[in-house]
Amino acid sequence: MQLNAITKPGFVAASLLAVGFVAASLLAVRFVAASLLAVRRGVPAGKHGGAPSGSAARSPARNGGNLAATILSLLLLTGAVHAANLADFTNVTAGHYQVLAQSGLPMASQVNDFMNEMLRHYSRYFSNWTFKDASRVVVFDNLADFRVYAHSSIGVTHLGLAGYCHLKTDEAGNTFYELVTFEHPRLWQVLAHEGFHQFIGYELGDAVPVWLNEGMAQYFENSTVKAGRLIPGIDPLKLAAAQTLLRSRLLLSVPDLLMLDRGTFYANPTITYPMSWALVHFLMNRDGLNYQSSHFRRYLQDLRWNRDDVDSFRKRFGRESVEWEKEFRSYIAHLRPPPS
Repeated sequence: MQLNAITKPGFVAASLLAVGFVAASLLAVRFVAASLLAVRRGVPAGKHGGAPSGSAARSPARNGGNLAATILSLLLLTGAVHAANLADFTNVTAGHYQVLAQSGLPMASQVNDFMNEMLRHYSRYFSNWTFKDASRVVVFDNLADFRVYAHSSIGVTHLGLAGYCHLKTDEAGNTFYELVTFEHPRLWQVLAHEGFHQFIGYELGDAVPVWLNEGMAQYFENSTVKAGRLIPGIDPLKLAAAQTLLRSRLLLSVPDLLMLDRGTFYANPTITYPMSWALVHFLMNRDGLNYQSSHFRRYLQDLRWNRDDVDSFRKRFGRESVEWEKEFRSYIAHLRPPPS
């Protein structure tokens, strides 16, 4: 299928986990599936939500994001919206993080403790105990201020945007990771997600494939800690979105996913996010072994040594794409979330 393409500046890894976004994504996936099915059956454009013949169906979330970006841009130009001053935020600096929280000391302290703890667990899981440079975390207490800051720093105002991680250079020329989000019910999942982007940046550098970056961040965002060990979970809505794509025959082939550039990946989140999560889940669990003994670990080592990501993928996971795709799709179709 034809995917939309946009450009996306620099190193930016986004978390599309705002309240209701995953559910909206699932609806958008079903909308696209219904549209394509209508086209296949010869239904005229405009009926049953079908897209006009010869054009790619656009998700409601993407259209809403474009409108929101336009409105916000106009408000910024007219001075109706003012950016919050980070100098007024409470600053808690400890361990590997400087946390700036708009709502005050309790939030800043909790976030600092959480981020340092998650970094410790990521380091243990991947046996990466190398020194980590300090990073900044900015937590707004409202969505409006967050969106203004996101617009000014990375130029993104997607309605589903709940957080992002990017490389920032300050006035003194210091470059560091900045994680930005706002207070909402899924705050801790977003922090775990964005914190993993920061960690994998240390692990693999800036050239990490976008599907791997977003897939692994989603894989670990619902983790729990049991007996001192990090245990990844399964988000039922992400699983449902991936299975809907599979049933609707909208799931990209693995070779196509591997070849997507950053702009195209981020322009099609209702397809690329569920699929990248599904592929990472499959790769992390297909061997039936722990991470240290897995093919997945060897693949990450290849990337660390700057080897070609597509060639390394084929080397570590097999070149027979037809059989490989069949195994992957069967795994996702039969995957079930653990009982609550």
